[in-house]
Amino acid sequence: MRSGFRGVCGGGGLLSTNASILRGVAWTAGTYSFSIIIRFGSNVVLARLLSPELFGALLIINTIRQGIELSSDIGLPQNVVQNKAGNTPAFYNTVWTIQIIRGVAVGAILFLCAGPIAQFYLIPRTSMDISAAILAVSGLASTSIFLLHRNMQLAKLNLFELAQDAVGATILIVVALFHPTIEALLIGVLLTQTIRVISSHFLRPEKNRLVFDVQYALEVVTFGRWIFLASILSFLCANFDRLYIGRVAPLAVVGIYGIARTLADVPGMLAARIGYSVVFPVVSSAQMVPRDELRTRLSAIRFRLLLLAAVGISFGISIADGAVRLIYDARYHDAAWMLPLMLLGVWISMLCVVNEYAMLGFGKPSYNVVGNGLKLAVYFIVIPLSFRSFGMLGAIVAISSADVVRYLAIACGSHRQRFSFFGQDLIASLVFIGLVILMCWSRSLLGFGTPFDGVPAAAPFVVGGELP
Repeated sequence: MRSGFRGVCGGGGLLSTNASILRGVAWTAGTYSFSIIIRFGSNVVLARLLSPELFGALLIINTIRQGIELSSDIGLPQNVVQNKAGNTPAFYNTVWTIQIIRGVAVGAILFLCAGPIAQFYLIPRTSMDISAAILAVSGLASTSIFLLHRNMQLAKLNLFELAQDAVGATILIVVALFHPTIEALLIGVLLTQTIRVISSHFLRPEKNRLVFDVQYALEVVTFGRWIFLASILSFLCANFDRLYIGRVAPLAVVGIYGIARTLADVPGMLAARIGYSVVFPVVSSAQMVPRDELRTRLSAIRFRLLLLAAVGISFGISIADGAVRLIYDARYHDAAWMLPLMLLGVWISMLCVVNEYAMLGFGKPSYNVVGNGLKLAVYFIVIPLSFRSFGMLGAIVAISSADVVRYLAIACGSHRQRFSFFGQDLIASLVFIGLVILMCWSRSLLGFGTPFDGVPAAAPFVVGGELP
C-alpha cells in the first residue's frame, strides 16, 4: 500500500509526498501570482480605456460563450488525468478527436443562436458570431496540456499558462488603444486563442493525430456524464448572477459589478487551480492507499494552506474598498462597497473547491453535482427576490452566502468517503472570522473606518423610476 502512494509522489514516503505537493503548490501559486498581476494590470488599463457599458457588454458575451462551451463538457482533461490509460496514445488521441468534434459542434450551436441571444441582451449580433469562432478554434488545442497535468509537470504547465496570459493581455490592450469596440476586442480574444492552440502543440514531442477508439470513447463518456452535469451546474452557479444582473440592470452597473466580481474571484480561482493541478491528480493517483492514511498524510499541509488563505483573504477584505478607489477612476468607485462583501463569501467557496477536487480524485463527482444543484436552487429563488427588495446590496449578500448549502452537501459526501475535514474547516473558518474582525478593528482604530462603511442603505435598485 505504501509503495503505491510513493509511486505517485516520487518515492520516499511522507516526506516526499509533502515535498511533491508543496512543489506543486509553490509552482501553481507562484506563477498564478504573476498571472494575477498581469490580469489585474490589464484590467485596470482596460477600465481606463473602456466605458463601464462596454465592460458590461463584454461580461455578458464572455459569460454566454463559457456557458455554451460548458454545456457540452464531458471532462476531457479530467479523463486524461484520472483514467489509467491516460498516457496511452490511443486514449489521448481519441480524447483529441472528441474535443475537435465538440468544438465545432458548440461553435455551430452558438452561431445558430446568435440572433436571439443578441436581441435578448441588446448586444451586437457579430459579437456572438466571433464568439462562435473562438469556440471552434479552442477545440484544436493539443492534449499535451492535459498530459502535463496528469504527469505533475506543473512547472512547464504553469509557465505555459502564464505566457498565454501575458500574450492575451498585451493583445487586448493594443486593440483597446486603437479600436475600442466590442467586435475588435473579441477578434483580439480569437487571435489570443489561436496563438494558444498553435503553441500547445509544441509542449511535448508526441503529436496528436485523429484516432477514435470506441472502447476508450465509451470510457470517456461514462466518466464524463457526471462531469457534464457538474459543469453545467458549476457554470450556472458561477454565472447566474452575471446573467441575471446583465438582464435587469443597466450595462454601466453590470460593468461596475463585473470589476468587483473579477477581483473577488481571484482567491477562489487560485484555490481552484491548486485543487485541479495538485489535489486532484495526487488523490486520483493514490487510489490504492487507505483513505484514513491518505487523509492523515494530507491533513497537516492542508491546514497550513487554509490558515495562509485565511490571512490573505481577511487582509484583502480590510483593504478592498481603498484599493478600488485608489486604482480605478470615479466611474467604478461603486465597486468599492461591493468587493468586501463578495470576499466574505469567497472563503466558503474556497473550502468547497478544495473538497470538490478531492471527491473528483476518488471518481465521485456526484457529490459536487448535488452541492451545485442546491446552490443553484438558492440562486434562482433568493437572488431575484433580494434584488427586487434590497437592490444590488441584497443580490450581493445572497450571492456571497449561497455556498453554505453547497459546502454542506460536499461535506456529507466527504464523510461518506471517509475523507472528511469538517473539523479542520470549522477551526480555519473561526480563525478567518477572527482575523476579519481584528483587521477591521485595527483599521478603525487608525481612523480609516471599516471596509463596510461604504455599504449603501438597503433600497430597491431603480431604473427610470421603476423596478426592472
